[in-house]
Amino acid sequence: MKRITAKKLRLDHEPVAILWSNTKPEGALQIKPHGHSCIMPFFAQVAMKGKTAVLDRESYGCPGACAGLGFGNGYYDAFGGAGIEFISAFFVKGVESSKNPETYCTTVQHIPERERDKFLHGERLHRNTDKAKRFMTADLPITNIAEKYVIFTPISKVKPGESPVVVVFIADPLQITGLVTLVGAIREGTDPVRVPPMAACQQIGAFVYDEAKKEHPRAVL
Repeated sequence: MKRITAKKLRLDHEPVAILWSNTKPEGALQIKPHGHSCIMPFFAQVAMKGKTAVLDRESYGCPGACAGLGFGNGYYDAFGGAGIEFISAFFVKGVESSKNPETYCTTVQHIPERERDKFLHGERLHRNTDKAKRFMTADLPITNIAEKYVIFTPISKVKPGESPVVVVFIADPLQITGLVTLVGAIREGTDPVRVPPMAACQQIGAFVYDEAKKEHPRAVL
């Protein structure tokens, strides 16, 4: 696939194409089934080293990535059923925001040790647990794509006939300014760009909902 915009921007890293497919690419990186892991290191391997990564409903890493990738809402039964109550506290100040700190801490003990400190103190993405709950249950667009796999691959590896649903640019502030201007020049309306308050794993898949509805999404930065 041609990379005209990427070349004009003089990007340091090749854009990453996200595709839906029922065919698993050979030799692709993949999270272990039912493993708890962040998908962003896999994305980095694609962007920086030219690898290809594949994700599915058994290997999406975390509940947020499940939603962001278009595999439905993974929040409700996450972390052994701790679900919305647990994650709403995690999205604020962790154990400090939990209505049941003892139960919260017990759940954290089942999380890989390298991640526990983050869960104890929270990600502080929302001002309170009520807002965090609304984000997961009402505000966040949720879809369930028909295809089995979501594939991350360098845009140069996209084959003829394949059509990415998202192209992710890894850009600095000046390059982002150029992209914003480009999007505004092409798309209708005065607000073609949005910056939703969500984790990186959801940002890179934020087009999924609109694409599934066959609408024209705004650019997501």
